[in-house]
Amino acid sequence: MEFYRELGTARLDQAEEILRRWWCEAMLDTDPEAEQIRRAAMDGTLPVVTMEDILARRERQGLPLE
Repeated sequence: MEFYRELGTARLDQAEEILRRWWCEAMLDTDPEAEQIRRAAMDGTLPVVTMEDILARRERQGLPLE
């Protein structure tokens, strides 16, 4: 219900950001390693990459960049 409330009261230009954030949350909830990921994020040990690295990897794999 929180998702619907947030999306329903958001400005139109905020809708995509809200959908992306909730999608990430939903995907994390289905990950069997979700607790370890959350713990690493809270501890500051979660590996991170730059958007530049992500885009380069997607380009090498022939995946869309948008």
